[in-house]
Amino acid sequence: MNFKQFLIRAELVKNEEIQKDYFVSWFHSPDISKFTKPGQFVMMESGQYLLRPFSIYEIEKECAGFLYRVIGGGTGFLSRLRPNERVLIHGPLGKGFNFSGNKSKPILIVAGGIGIATFPLVARSAFESGYKIKTLYGARSNNDLVCIDQMKKYGDIEIITDDGSSGQKGFVTELLTNELNKNKEQDIFVCGPTPMLKSVIKACNEFNVTAQVSFEEYMACGYGVCMSCVIKSGDKYVRTCIEGPVMRSNAINF
Repeated sequence: MNFKQFLIRAELVKNEEIQKDYFVSWFHSPDISKFTKPGQFVMMESGQYLLRPFSIYEIEKECAGFLYRVIGGGTGFLSRLRPNERVLIHGPLGKGFNFSGNKSKPILIVAGGIGIATFPLVARSAFESGYKIKTLYGARSNNDLVCIDQMKKYGDIEIITDDGSSGQKGFVTELLTNELNKNKEQDIFVCGPTPMLKSVIKACNEFNVTAQVSFEEYMACGYGVCMSCVIKSGDKYVRTCIEGPVMRSNAINF
């Protein structure tokens, strides 16, 4: 775990609407940018009483970027910020993805919906370290697909949508099953909504493989005090903000 954490007033550098209702907010945050590991997150001020969690999407020099879809008051607040305005950010937090060190073993990224937000930094870091990468990306429709060109820089990408408006019609678990039928010897990195995670973990169990899964749970603090983000692991509950957000699939009980 990365114990370098900072609580800062970060200045917005730019807000980019990369697709309708999808934004990337870039904040000048040298300390957070320097110590972030792929898969970590921050707690960020968003115009509400509590800070809320955001995956760290990408790092550019001294700036950290956060990708999100505008769906409520908090994300709406962030999307309306203007350059030079500041928000409180606490991070980097949690445990990220672990690269095995075996560069002959490919990395298979499985992303659902806005779960893609955690993977550009992961994919770039893995690519620069010499790993072969493939991304399986599922979304509701063509309108909800983001970062495709960015992920293509680092390896192949296969797309599936609920309505068939882009790629195949179906769910990302189907793509995963096809991949595991071809090759089980891959490091599998997963992030997405809870129903998708349940399906992916079930598929991994059926193939007797273990994935690293990033859990998107509601958090009120981000450092293990409030207990609002717990999930069942064996006969106990673990905090996704401390023991996660990335955890091994075979340790989780859904």
